[in-house]
Amino acid sequence: MLRLVSCVILLAGQTDARKQIQAQYDRWSKAYMAKDVATLLAILSPSYTLTAFDKSVLSYGTYTAYLRLRSKAPKDTTKYATHIRKLNVRGTVAEVDSVETMTTVSGALQSTHRHEYLDRWRLSEAVWRLESTKTLKESTSTTARQ
Repeated sequence: MLRLVSCVILLAGQTDARKQIQAQYDRWSKAYMAKDVATLLAILSPSYTLTAFDKSVLSYGTYTAYLRLRSKAPKDTTKYATHIRKLNVRGTVAEVDSVETMTTVSGALQSTHRHEYLDRWRLSEAVWRLESTKTLKESTSTTARQ
């Protein structure tokens, strides 16, 4: 019986974490479109690192500089969305297999760029913060709009 109760508690924790982390991804997409750097930085852990597909690593400071520079650029019409494919929670750490899709429309063409990531989130002070992102795969496709 104790084992069954433990499994139920574990599944409930996974479900809550999935909902909370997906909400953070949705918050990220909205803030990224609005160029809201303060919200983006609030989602990231101060120790955040981004490993690009070419294996180069961006530190929190470098990524912060990029976000601030991007916020001064002209409006971006790209639509961003991230969804969770798989999530594994152990205590206050979640390993998340996620897919980010960026869709840009330019004239008669629609371009879709996909990143497949392995993200590491940490629960700190009741908030999930993104600690690291490792790019596993990148792809781009372009199609004619109908």
